[in-house]
Amino acid sequence: MLTVPSPIKRVFAVRLTTFVSISTLILLVTSSAWGQQRILQKNLCDQPSGRVYSTGDRFLKSGRYLCLGERINPQNGNAVKVLCFLSRKILYLKQNTVFNTQICAPPPNEAVQCSVLNIVPCPHDYKGTDDEKNVPIVTSPYGSSIINNRPQISWRSVADADSYTVVVKGNGVKWEADVKNTTILPYPQEQKELQYGNTYTITVISNHGDQPLNSSSLVVHLLPINDVQQIRDEVKQINDLGLPPDEAAFRDLDAIYMSKLLLDESIKTLKARVVAGSQNPTLYRLLGDRYLGALLPESAEQTYTIAAQLALSSGKTSELEKVQSGLKMVKWLKKP
Repeated sequence: MLTVPSPIKRVFAVRLTTFVSISTLILLVTSSAWGQQRILQKNLCDQPSGRVYSTGDRFLKSGRYLCLGERINPQNGNAVKVLCFLSRKILYLKQNTVFNTQICAPPPNEAVQCSVLNIVPCPHDYKGTDDEKNVPIVTSPYGSSIINNRPQISWRSVADADSYTVVVKGNGVKWEADVKNTTILPYPQEQKELQYGNTYTITVISNHGDQPLNSSSLVVHLLPINDVQQIRDEVKQINDLGLPPDEAAFRDLDAIYMSKLLLDESIKTLKARVVAGSQNPTLYRLLGDRYLGALLPESAEQTYTIAAQLALSSGKTSELEKVQSGLKMVKWLKKP
């Protein structure tokens, strides 16, 4: 007798197969998400390379670190906003993307700055001849690009000087001020502020009595207002995440500021954490790197020395190696 399979059994089999497939898919997706979470929970990447800055990813929360090799999974057509620490760029990713060195590579503009990564732009004779060593070198603003239109001005003291004259000139701005008993001048409130998108020369003259001894100048460029506003918006978003202060300073804020080579803002931010009592060797080492970029090897050496001590005491050998590279650069710069 021929037996005909029951239609009910067939339907049940199909439904069971479908249920198993869906369950398997959910398990795979969940495992993938859990696997990404474990990357950071178990410290499987020593150096995070980015951070998520939006809620558009299916699994990654806003504020979470990113490691190279992780996958970005946008949902519902949303773009996932990501900050890449290496390239110092904000990325908006709308498709499933692997976060790797192809989309997060070091910036090409590093080549224009003296640093431990590039010795070529470092002026080996930056100190000048013996007769030029005792000059009032302008130490801040740091670097040649700034966003503060009323920057604090400071300089290196000169042994025989009993006063200094600070002169600021540029488009729409021209003033000078006499200073005694200090090497720091807050931007005078009564003077017109610097104009965005323009270049200015800051000159400090050392005096003994009525006689000028020597002088030093620094040329600074104030970024265009659109760039300044963009940076301020990005800094606000970083602050709104409520990150640990040290972490925000040496990863996120430094990346944003250095995307425009704003040594002045980066150094001031890192110094503020030092004043607050930070004991993080990475923060001190990065501050040393930034002092090198500003051609202040003495300050870099002092900071690197502290970074080395902190790295030794905390067992962070990778940081110690980076500090040693920085100290080699300082030695090269100071070599007669």
